[in-house]
Amino acid sequence: MLILAAVKPEVEGVLDRISHAGDRMIGGRLVSRGRLDGIPLQIVVTGPGILNTVQALTVCIENARPLLVLQIGCGGGFSRLGMKNGDLAVATSEVDVHLGIDTGMQHAPLIALPFPVLESGGRELKADYPLNGELARTVFQRLRDVYGPEGIGVFMGPFITGSTVTGSDERADFLFTAYSPCVESMEGAGAAFLSHYYRLPLLEIRCVSNLVGNRDVSTWNLCLACRRAGEAAADIIEFFDKERYDHPVISGLFHLSQ
Repeated sequence: MLILAAVKPEVEGVLDRISHAGDRMIGGRLVSRGRLDGIPLQIVVTGPGILNTVQALTVCIENARPLLVLQIGCGGGFSRLGMKNGDLAVATSEVDVHLGIDTGMQHAPLIALPFPVLESGGRELKADYPLNGELARTVFQRLRDVYGPEGIGVFMGPFITGSTVTGSDERADFLFTAYSPCVESMEGAGAAFLSHYYRLPLLEIRCVSNLVGNRDVSTWNLCLACRRAGEAAADIIEFFDKERYDHPVISGLFHLSQ
């Protein structure tokens, strides 16, 4: 399993639990290797943004094809869903909101390109990359069972990726109306593109560090979001190990890796 995050604090919750740890350089990236319970892991910190994500993920996949790519980290949540700092979300799709054709109209979504960015599995993909729905629902239910009783919100739905952090309530309202997202981040669409390119399942879990809108960093909680994102990822990996033979969705992933 290949785990990636933009910055190291987002993945420390996994690094703290692995055994037989060791590091090596792959394609100019420091990759940590070890096991969490019975599952071998490679963990890479990509740096922020789509370009870093695509480069780091490509070299890791080309070096050793993983069973599953798990992207974790922080993200901006949307207040119109009732999200708050520390809530968790699972992606059902990723949309690159900066890829397309400008209409020339203010507050209008981009028009899709007249040609696909990628053809995969008989589908023409442009800026919207669907993820494995069964896997997302399985993980959503598990996180809700574990974290819901603690009063932590758990959400599931589309994520959006942008090259800039939204800084106004007006922009946040537009994005929510146009895409109905749970989370805004700067990396997910890059990983989602490669998951289709390499025909690999991608699971993306993020913890809300701030609400998308007017930028007031005094209301952010990056430390909480980084810690909880890593802890949630480690919990899910342990759940996968426990259910690898019995749960139909999870056992199917392990069967495909044989």
